[in-house]
Amino acid sequence: MPSKQPAKVILEKLKITLFRPNVLYLFTFLTLLISTFLINRYYIYYANQSLQIPLINLLNDPSLYPKDPFAATLPNYSSQLWPLVAMANRYIPLEPLFFGLFLFEKILLLYAAGNFAKTFVPNSWLATFGTMAMFAVGAKPILGEGTIGTNYLEQTGLAIPFFLLAISSFYNARPIAWGIWLSIGFNLNSMYGVYAITYCGAFFILDVNYRQEWKKWIAAFGLFLILASPAIIHTLSAFSRTATNNDLWLIACKLFYPWHFYPHVWSPKGIALLAVLIFTVVAVAYKNKHKLEKLFKFVAISTVVAIIWLIYAVLAAYVAKSPSMLVMHPVRGTDLWYCIAGTALVSICGIGIEENRSSQRRYIYVVAFAASIIILHPLVESYIIYIIGVFLIVALVKPIRYFILGMENSKSLSLIITLLILLIGLTNFGRELAKTGNINDALIGRQSYVYEQLTDWAKLNTSKDAVFLNPPNWDEWTFFRALAQRSVFVNWNDGAAILWDRPFVEVWAERIKALGLDITEDGLTHLKARRKLRALYNKLDDEDVKKLQLRYSIDYWVVPIKKSSKFALAFQNQSYKVLDLNQSN
Repeated sequence: MPSKQPAKVILEKLKITLFRPNVLYLFTFLTLLISTFLINRYYIYYANQSLQIPLINLLNDPSLYPKDPFAATLPNYSSQLWPLVAMANRYIPLEPLFFGLFLFEKILLLYAAGNFAKTFVPNSWLATFGTMAMFAVGAKPILGEGTIGTNYLEQTGLAIPFFLLAISSFYNARPIAWGIWLSIGFNLNSMYGVYAITYCGAFFILDVNYRQEWKKWIAAFGLFLILASPAIIHTLSAFSRTATNNDLWLIACKLFYPWHFYPHVWSPKGIALLAVLIFTVVAVAYKNKHKLEKLFKFVAISTVVAIIWLIYAVLAAYVAKSPSMLVMHPVRGTDLWYCIAGTALVSICGIGIEENRSSQRRYIYVVAFAASIIILHPLVESYIIYIIGVFLIVALVKPIRYFILGMENSKSLSLIITLLILLIGLTNFGRELAKTGNINDALIGRQSYVYEQLTDWAKLNTSKDAVFLNPPNWDEWTFFRALAQRSVFVNWNDGAAILWDRPFVEVWAERIKALGLDITEDGLTHLKARRKLRALYNKLDDEDVKKLQLRYSIDYWVVPIKKSSKFALAFQNQSYKVLDLNQSN
């Protein structure tokens, strides 16, 4: 009897070791966890943290920001995460604390994703693996600039795993677990908690099996209300702070970040992609409804809810023109649908591979499975070359084809895709390493050294009541208040406060106008307004700034190193200088 080919013998021995269930799960989990950090570079002092770190600072030292109207809005910021972070920050420095929480978020996200797939398809390893891989690679909503996963610590990214666990518990008819997980997610992000309730609530109303057990679900909802009461009370308090000038609020909302609120700025390509995705997911679920009837029903109802959120977005923006409706960010109500739809698509393709014995049909499912893992990644086009390359190798190299398409064990496919994802991550890491020149900067993104040098100086050498006039641009300058722990005259990103403290819109608009930009000016768009504001700031001279100082009690003015002024120099580095407005040369 002829011996087996050496390649097959080696591959079979490798399978015996790796394909033990616990070993395979642990290897896959850890590899995907490492890959998610390599693919999606971790950031500190990034994006919405410019809003949240000042809140942490203020909770730990109420004497900070005494002359900063933006800081005065922060008690209305309704996430319950940041008071807990502030408490921990009294004992743990902010950077390791943020990273530790972010690592916990990513571990929990991978676990919740795998559990989510097991809920839909309990006995499919590929469904579990594929969903974990989809979230590890990174998923982003197509419309509205919403959030599923983030590359920095933020309450929405941390809340998503808890909502996945809540929906899983709901799907499995476990009311108490549903109420507990939902309340944790709601305390982290009440807005997304409302979204989750609409998806579960619609299925409850339309499914007779859930309605028959209504007493258990009402009790679980009561438990949720008790556990989520801190966020509910906080959110209702913030929601009650209505703007005195709704027209101004709507203008500011349209200029500040219109993608969350106004459908006319959504790209036609994005709308088309979403339509194709909706059709594909519903069609695939319908084709398999004979064996996954509940999943099809859940996908169909969830899709209807997502479409209702899109209709709500249009009505809120163009018919009702209501700030109370717009603060719900209605387009982001679809974000949880992407999680449901993506998981369903990956899971169905996974069981298609496991159940089909025909090499040709299996190959089709393999392609669909791999594509569904990256379908929600914002840079999906950049990964196509990897997919094409791998499947050309599979088609042309017999031992590898045997390894992947071997009839006796489809787990080999998960190993190959895991290693492919790791390869993508290593490629991204190599690209960052070539740009930054050191491993730490390649793995962790942060503000520039000269900028942090300036904020450190301000923190150590100025009084707590000092007010700084900084470039109001939407870039690293949004973090001056957070890092220097000093009041800032105004920044474009301060406009976010109109969402949790609507009266603040008048203060924000007034201070932006003091720099020369009237947000009510005809023809302004988001980009035009930001560019004009940047240009206006760069044109400020001593006389302009003196007027601002007298009106708003500003103490320091930050300018580029080459700008001339008669004000006394307080600090300078290679890029910037800080001028003391209370002294002249």
